[in-house]
Amino acid sequence: MNSYISLALAAERAKDMQGAATVARQQREARRVRRAARRARGTGHTAHGIQAPDSYEDFLCQTARSAAREPTAAGRSAGQAVR
Repeated sequence: MNSYISLALAAERAKDMQGAATVARQQREARRVRRAARRARGTGHTAHGIQAPDSYEDFLCQTARSAAREPTAAGRSAGQAVR
């Protein structure tokens, strides 16, 4: 009787592993399709000309670049216009 139970549990485990592999494969494919669509859209600019970052790290880099472009107080006093 124990061998029958062991075989039944092994069969269930095999079905579970196949299901998990199928889900993982579908998720990888969906990620690949989303990335391809993102690349096909081009630069990702919106109607307002703002590029939406793809990740949090991209957001931080974009924020740092925009802060570096900001005019300083000394630059403004010399006649530089504020954007």
